[in-house]
Amino acid sequence: MIRENSYWMGIAEIAVTPDTGVVQVTKFTIGIECGKIINPRQLERCMKSGVVMGVSEALKEEVTFDKGKITSTTWSRYKILTMAEVPEVKAVQISRDDKGYGGGSEGANAVCTPAVAAAFFDATGVHARRIPLPPAYVTTLLKG
Repeated sequence: MIRENSYWMGIAEIAVTPDTGVVQVTKFTIGIECGKIINPRQLERCMKSGVVMGVSEALKEEVTFDKGKITSTTWSRYKILTMAEVPEVKAVQISRDDKGYGGGSEGANAVCTPAVAAAFFDATGVHARRIPLPPAYVTTLLKG
């Protein structure tokens, strides 16, 4: 994926519990080639925090509606990953002195959802047609 003038990639390793519908991302590898890297330590922080945000989006984050308005209106009910649910993250960076500069921030979370969806298909043979993948939806998908 190209985002912020950088090349991004993501690989999710997941575990699916068919009886409960729980999907857990156990490992995530994220990579970037963004031209010349100025601050690799800060870039790694951005990459890893982006994975936390992106996996939360893929598994839990959902805006809910009724017929006339948004019903998810408080942060206390908005679901995100807990620290115990954060996967092991490996960040891979390629610095290119022969290129200009790209962005290495918000692009990180964008690679997570397609990586999780692909891993879900690889694990189950079922295409999820929406995100997030909460247990109730996954159970319905797996029942066919």
